[in-house]
Parts: sequence; structure tokens; C-alpha cells
Amino acid sequence: MENRAHALVAGLFMLLLGTGVVLAGLWLSREAVETRSYTLVSKYPISGLSPQSPVRYRGVDVGKVDSIEFDPQNPQLVLIRVAVRADTPMTRGTYAQLVTQGVTGLSSVMLDDDGSRPEPLPRDGGAEALIELRPSLLHLLTSAGHDLIADVDAVAERAKTLLSEENQAQFMRVLAGLESAAGRIAALAAAAQPAARMLPEVAADGRRALQRAEVLMGELGELTRQLQGRIDAFDRVARGAEQMAGAAQSASAAVLSESLPRINALVEDLSRTSRSLDRLLGELSEHPQSVLFGRAAPPPGPGEPGFRQEASR
Repeated sequence: MENRAHALVAGLFMLLLGTGVVLAGLWLSREAVETRSYTLVSKYPISGLSPQSPVRYRGVDVGKVDSIEFDPQNPQLVLIRVAVRADTPMTRGTYAQLVTQGVTGLSSVMLDDDGSRPEPLPRDGGAEALIELRPSLLHLLTSAGHDLIADVDAVAERAKTLLSEENQAQFMRVLAGLESAAGRIAALAAAAQPAARMLPEVAADGRRALQRAEVLMGELGELTRQLQGRIDAFDRVARGAEQMAGAAQSASAAVLSESLPRINALVEDLSRTSRSLDRLLGELSEHPQSVLFGRAAPPPGPGEPGFRQEASR
């Protein structure tokens, strides 16, 4: 019994000693690292992410995931609380993405900064700072795969419509028409062979015709030059006639502007002279004695000396 009691005491001592050693080792190996809390907001699936998942900033381990929960205000959003070392350069341009670790399916959070907003992100002072969680490469590939599948389905549907029985019959008719057209083209080519053989002769005739045309063009040029000389002579004669007509017109204008007024004045003088001569002849015919004695004085009028009533009567 005494041996068993000693063994039990020794066992308890060793257990307590081992526990103490382990606790001391853990306490000594622990690093006093100051951390800050941030919240990631995701509207995309976060498959493979769980609490204690690592958080990296450009590939450097800076923290871990503390908790994952839905947003009470909007259940479509997932809130991921992370604890990050205080010396991590977190700015308003910092964003997060999920990165798959190998083939295990586990994910980690990768932080990065696009440099668009270099202002420091507010520290955790009771209010958690929010960071956008952008879609991961796997999510983008999955979305692109869905779009690609939809496009392939659309192409398959169009191909199915294109290869319908009605369209196949139409294609067959088109092919038959092409075959018939090819036969007609071959027949036309065979019929055109004699004409093709005559092409050298036709070309030679064309060359001879061109040579004759060149000779005719030379003769026509000479005739044109002669005709141009005659036209020039006619122009000179016409200009001389025009100059003579201008001179005659100038002479007639001079006559009309200078001689005609003088002739008109002479005619008026002759008219006045003629009237004066008529009056003189009339007076001579009535009083011929006036040639010797001059004109008789006119009889006195009323109120003048020598006026007589009888004379007036």
C-alpha cells in the first residue's frame, strides 16, 4: 500500500510539473503585440473562411480573423472582424480579398492598398473601421464561367435554329443553285474561247485604227491652224470696220453737237429778217411817201393837243 501511495504522489507531482512547464513555455513564447480591430464588409460568398484564419497584408502575416457574422441591418452583407497588428499601414484605400490556400479549400484574407486614398484609416476607438471585401479571383472566374456557359447555351440554341430541317433544305437548294451556276459559267467559258482566239486580231485592228486616228488628228490640227489664221484675219477686218464705224459715229456726233445749233441759230435770224422785211414792205406799200418824208406822226389821241372829235370819229 505504501509503495502505491508513493507512486501516486510521484505521478501527481510529475503531472503538475509538466503542466507548469507547458504553461511557463507558453507564457515565455508569447509576444506582446498590439493589435487593432477592423471590420470587413462582404457582399460576396466567403467560402473556406473561418475564425482564426490568417490575415496578410501584401503577403505578410499581420493578424487573424476574430469572428464572422451577418449584418443585422442588411442580411445580404457579411461582417468579418479581424485583428491586425498596430504597425500595419491601413489607409482609406485599403481593400481585402479572399485567397484560397492550395487544394485544401481553406481561405485567408489578403489586404492590399490601391493608393487612391492615402489618408490613415481611423483606429479602433469603440467604432470599428470598415474595409471593402472585393470579389476574389475564384469568384470572378466562376462569374465569368456562368456568363460563358450562358453564351455557349445561346450559341447552341442559335446553331440548333440554324441547322433546322427547313434551313437544311434551303442550304441544299442554295448548293444546287451554285452547282447550276458553276455549270453555266463553264459553258460560257467554253463559248468564249473562239472569241478569245480572235482577240489578237482585234487588238491588231485596234492598233491600226489608232494609227489612222493619229494621222487624222494631225491633219485635223493643221486644218484647225489654217482656220485659226483665217479667223484671225477676219477678226482684224472686223476690228478695222468697227474702228471706221466708231469714227463715222464720232463725226456724226460732232456734226450734231456743233453744226446743228449754228444752223438752227442761222435759220432763226433769217426768220426774223424775213419778218422785218415783210413789215417794211407793208409799210412802203401803204405809205410810199415815207421814203422821202419819213413816217407820218400818228393822230393825237384823247387829251393830247390837237385832238378833234371828228378826227376820232
